[in-house]
Amino acid sequence: MPRKKTPYRSKVKIGVDAEGKDLVKYIQGYTKAELAEARKAVIAHYITGSALADDRLFGDYASEWFRIRKEPFISASSRESYRTALNKHLFPALGNRMLRAITPLELQELLNTFAGKSKSMITGIIATLRGVYSSALADRIVAHDPTERLVRPTAAPTAVKPALTAEQRAALVAACAADPMGHYLALLYYLGCRPGEARGLMWQDVDWDRGLVHITRDIDYKAAGAPGALKNKASDRYVPIPAPLRALLQPLRGLPDTYIAHAQGGADKPLSKSSADRLWLRLMSAAGMTVAPPEGDDKYEPYDPRHKLRPLITPHALRHNYITMCWEHGLDPYETMKLVGHASITTTMNIYTHLSEAQMAKTATKLDDMFAVPKVASKLH
Repeated sequence: MPRKKTPYRSKVKIGVDAEGKDLVKYIQGYTKAELAEARKAVIAHYITGSALADDRLFGDYASEWFRIRKEPFISASSRESYRTALNKHLFPALGNRMLRAITPLELQELLNTFAGKSKSMITGIIATLRGVYSSALADRIVAHDPTERLVRPTAAPTAVKPALTAEQRAALVAACAADPMGHYLALLYYLGCRPGEARGLMWQDVDWDRGLVHITRDIDYKAAGAPGALKNKASDRYVPIPAPLRALLQPLRGLPDTYIAHAQGGADKPLSKSSADRLWLRLMSAAGMTVAPPEGDDKYEPYDPRHKLRPLITPHALRHNYITMCWEHGLDPYETMKLVGHASITTTMNIYTHLSEAQMAKTATKLDDMFAVPKVASKLH
């Protein structure tokens, strides 16, 4: 239809005022089709509420989403993970793009570039993208969610955590008793708690009569080492105190509101990150579980003990060792899940399955040896 020199004009009733008079919006279009589209737009905006809001830059909207809808409700470590996903991975690629202009295919192409990276990195990026677009959909900025059909790329294989040997376990137990701060190592070894949970334990958390430790707080170095919330609801738990740990802790009993493994400056302060790192190296040296740093690694200054030695294992390795020992002694996965504070039985079962597969491999080797054809010495002529 040819355009008119003067537009078609009309009006759309959008309601009534307090006095009962009609409220109208005037519309115009140079063709009848344009006029019809203008009518639809007014109805969508003022009557049905189905009109889209103004488009936004991904970077601006994602920053606002994180500040208002995410940051206040998650832990310090989770906040750091989201910041990394946004600042390092998503803003450089999408920050200056309009939300509605980014297609599902583009998002998949970006996600594919993370194939072979860690599972946690990929999970964080996907969670961030879905969070941003779910929020944008709720705010009527986009008409559909382009993250709905994202396919997760294959992550790098999870590094196998070797179980500690009987000799290493014995060395760790000996180090617990040999060092004045050996009880920090003992908390990790005998309770299977996360390092931040061990650093957060106070004497008030020990129930001597019931023989239990109540794990109720976490010292998160990503939150400047301040006491904070646990990783999840399941992390708030009671763990039995094994007899060796009880014997080690009883002579050290302090005031209820002081930390079991505390800073040198006072029992009312938790271990700082630097103090915990130095202590861990000292404990691992006592257990004979240190290695030389890789050649050319000058991460630490020459005066720092870590310049010459590195711990063979991390504090978190003792949590894996605790779960391994639970499996070795026949504890049900559900019992172990409760003891270590996993939020899902799947997490515990994955570790149990891995341990079972490793044991099966050892069993297969033994069976090969058992059925090996014996070598017969050749006869001498």
